[in-house]
Amino acid sequence: MLVALDTANARAGIVSIPRDVYLDEIPGHGPNRINVVDVLGQQDDPNGGGPALLAATLAQKLGVRTDYYVRFEFESFKELVDALGGVRISLDCPVSDEIVGEDLVIDLPAGEHLLDGKEALAFVRTRRQGGDLARVGRQQQLVWAIRQQMREENWITSVPALYSALSESVQTDIGLLKTVELARIVMDLDEESIYGFSLAAPDLIEPAWRNGMSIFLVDWDTAAQDVQSIFERAQFAGEDAGVPIRCP
Repeated sequence: MLVALDTANARAGIVSIPRDVYLDEIPGHGPNRINVVDVLGQQDDPNGGGPALLAATLAQKLGVRTDYYVRFEFESFKELVDALGGVRISLDCPVSDEIVGEDLVIDLPAGEHLLDGKEALAFVRTRRQGGDLARVGRQQQLVWAIRQQMREENWITSVPALYSALSESVQTDIGLLKTVELARIVMDLDEESIYGFSLAAPDLIEPAWRNGMSIFLVDWDTAAQDVQSIFERAQFAGEDAGVPIRCP
């Protein structure tokens, strides 16, 4: 996810990039999916090479700079959700899946749910229903739910303690003071001030095969224009934004 904060005009832009997006060139490497860029960069330079390579790739393809990064490992993602006391979501249709070999099972009927960290991780990783694009929609839904919950429960006062508790499991180059500053900005935003979209069919991507992999080909010229003009788009509209999650 790319997040753009326009602090002067109190608005934010969010762009989701599916993990199966194909890159015909990764700087210093061969072609591959975008989800391997961070790993390749870390192999080149264990001290931040992953985010640096991803930033260089996004700059090349989308014409945008990246000022900061936040990287969640799976365990730290679960820790964050559990630290919040779980996260509340509302489902229009059931979600069920088992991620083999990782002790992750999810079986949620339609309705309201309070997900713990393990359930939340399964929720944002499953692609049994709707594939990679529907998974992007679920990721957006959960991020929005976390933001709303932190806002309603006034978690802004607890950001320093949360930052400290997660400092060893979440990697970022954002310091504590900047984190508090950015958190205040994000929490104060109204729905009407949040814009965003996902790289999705039919306008920006199309499914294809490369080197035995199921991938998405992107119209990078159009995607770059859309990303750079994100604040001219329709509002994000919270959990209904991005890729619609349709019931089977």
